[in-house]
Parts: sequence; C-alpha cells; structure tokens
Amino acid sequence: MADGILARTERLVWREGTEADVAALHAIASDFDVVRQTETWPWPPDLDFTTKRCLPNPEYEGHAGVVTVDDEVIGLMGVGKGGMGYMLAPTHWGKGFATEIGRAAVDLAFERHDWPKLSACVFSDNPASGRVLEKLGFRVVGPCEGPSAARGGIFPIINYVLERPKA
Repeated sequence: MADGILARTERLVWREGTEADVAALHAIASDFDVVRQTETWPWPPDLDFTTKRCLPNPEYEGHAGVVTVDDEVIGLMGVGKGGMGYMLAPTHWGKGFATEIGRAAVDLAFERHDWPKLSACVFSDNPASGRVLEKLGFRVVGPCEGPSAARGGIFPIINYVLERPKA
C-alpha cells in the first residue's frame, strides 16, 4: 500500500484516511439520509466517532479508508473480517461509484485474505445498495433484522453473501 493507497480505479482512489479528511467525512456523516442506512453511525453526528472511523485502526482486520474522486473525499469503504460496508455522499449516488469501488474492495479482500466469503447487510428500504451488491456478484441469503444507531432501533435488513471465486 504505497502512500496508504488501497486501490485505484478508473475514476476513484480508495486510501487510508488522514486527519485532513475528517472534516469532509464528517460533512457526509452529518447527512441523516446517509447514516440512516448504516448500522453503527450515530445521529446526531459525532465528530469523535467520525475521526475514529476515518483514521487507520491497526486492530481492524481488513482494509478501510476514504473514497476520493479528483482528491475530493466522497465516502468511506471498508472490507474486513469477511464483511463489507460503504457510504457515499448523496451528491455522488447514482454514478456507479459504489459499484466501482466495491469491485476494487472485493478484489483486494480476496487477493490479500483467505476469507471463504464476504457478507454485507442492507436495510430493506435501501434497494440501491442491494443493486450494488448484486452487480458485484453478491446473492441474497435471507432477511433478518439489524440495528441502526441513527434511527435508534432494529429494522428489517437483507443479508448478502459473495463466495470466494474458485481458482
């Protein structure tokens, strides 16, 4: 990971976050429409939480960092312990960025780890994220319920899984 870069795609760079990225990421996390679709991000927004999520965590088993386009932080991507999660600023929804950086994250995960599969959960009222996962090859394994810190409760989610490609 030269210079903290996790992956480059045609339009995006996924890299470890720095102190200089905290304000931009916090602006994204200050949009309720973004954090309501996550399990752990709080509402109202919490700068300490954002800082903790933005900066590298040596105890995290996997890869996480900010997603940038033309050096602008547009979101966050993480893939670890066999699971994947992401969030993007609404101004960048619908442009294929989540699929593009998601593909890079999946490739990195299976290249660097021996995880047999990746999993992801999507709230049932977030069909766009489900479509992203399906484009990446994830398949639905079933419904259940999960927490949303921002919404303050337990809500219906859809579980997805992506098996490691056969060699």
